[in-house]
Amino acid sequence: MGGNKNKSFIFTWNVENYSLSLQKKGEHIASPPFIAETIEKTKWNLIFFPAGNQDEKYIAIYLKRHKDCKGPPAIEIEYELSLSIGSELVLKSSVFLHSFLKGQVWVVRNFLKKEKVFPEKGVDNLPQDTLTICCKMWKCVGSMEERVECVARTRIGVERKSFDWAVEQVSDLESKTRSTYIIRSVSEGKRIMSLNFFIAAEGIICLKLNTLCENLYAFHLRGWILDASGALEQNTIFECNFHDTLYKKLYFPFHLKKDELITTIYSSFVNDELTLRCECAFSTGIAFSGIESIVYGCNTSSMNSAVSDPLSNIVARNLKSVLREQLFCDTKLKTKTRCFPAHKCILGACSPVFKALFTKEGVEECVNVEDLDDDAVEQMLQYVYLGELGGLEWESACKLHDVAAKFEILCLKNECSSFLKTDLTPSKACEALIHADKKKDDDLKKAVQNFIVEHGKDIINSNAWKELMGTHLQLAADTMILKFI
Repeated sequence: MGGNKNKSFIFTWNVENYSLSLQKKGEHIASPPFIAETIEKTKWNLIFFPAGNQDEKYIAIYLKRHKDCKGPPAIEIEYELSLSIGSELVLKSSVFLHSFLKGQVWVVRNFLKKEKVFPEKGVDNLPQDTLTICCKMWKCVGSMEERVECVARTRIGVERKSFDWAVEQVSDLESKTRSTYIIRSVSEGKRIMSLNFFIAAEGIICLKLNTLCENLYAFHLRGWILDASGALEQNTIFECNFHDTLYKKLYFPFHLKKDELITTIYSSFVNDELTLRCECAFSTGIAFSGIESIVYGCNTSSMNSAVSDPLSNIVARNLKSVLREQLFCDTKLKTKTRCFPAHKCILGACSPVFKALFTKEGVEECVNVEDLDDDAVEQMLQYVYLGELGGLEWESACKLHDVAAKFEILCLKNECSSFLKTDLTPSKACEALIHADKKKDDDLKKAVQNFIVEHGKDIINSNAWKELMGTHLQLAADTMILKFI
């Protein structure tokens, strides 16, 4: 056998926003390929079936040896798998032994029940929407020179939308009439979902969801009924997840009858309108997938690091409860259209700007942030309270970067900056350069300038560059100088 078990090859694969990945049975997510140099320079990757491949009760994970790889025609290895959600280790497998031929795929079936990975209670109950699969490998013949750790990341692109939906003529709604709202994808322009508000049997208020996109397998939706003052009726939250294409139509009763609505809270509505505040999220496909780091001779175990710290999990759950239930809030962040209750101690601990503001005498309870985006402020609060950074897209990352820069939340600023660097394309380069310069993010600015120099004509000959020359001539000149240094 392989001898020293401390000398192994460890591949750690982080899948971000996995709850919004493809959920259809038989569809998979593949990790970036990796070369195990200490195992005869063989080439591998993991293949993950979130909804299972043959058995719907279990997820399936495959280890694949690539056909176009070095090493002998057959190589015998031992390996074990672990699966974590956020920082919590969900399951660690037994050690498997198998002789892999070139191009062969070997499955670990009945490894983990599906509900362990995709709980029915929704993603708000997950510590973090990141799934980590770790594969630890040993050679069975000969010795391995050293321990190697390889870390890869796949980020599922997510589009998030928040909107208020005014349902008119509520008192006239009957079982055969309904109010409809169409949700469209901003990134692709296509229709995603229709929401239908109507009166069902026995006068119960219902919301019916119809999927309008055949490739939509995961869709998260939450909503509240608002009164005229904008206050939330907390008993009207609804959620849904499409984990199977069979579920094309779902009904979500509010457990509230039309007569009850009219007699209890209807008097607070304006012009016979009922307003629903909705938040939804759905996948836009794979946004990024690649190897992030390779470490040789490391003494710490990636497998063991996945084990959760019980105290940190307790603190995380408590903070999530405080944030969601808005307990003991002593300040508010007010944008143009929304107001976010918060806690001075939390904001002051993460931001020197908030700390200075809240230590002044006579400070008002409400902090005006009308220049900031609603969703970006909400994402900032999720980050400072829970350490969670949901699925970013280019526009949302720029807006969140604005918030982080304004309040000098350096860790969040660095996270957004890192995303913008990895998601940079020639069509976005000029916008990114102006943004980095405006926010005085020198590290991001330098990365964008290097990207522009590297891609040369693709950017310099574009209309975006001509506009940059017209509005930010000095910035364009400073960038061009780098080409000749």
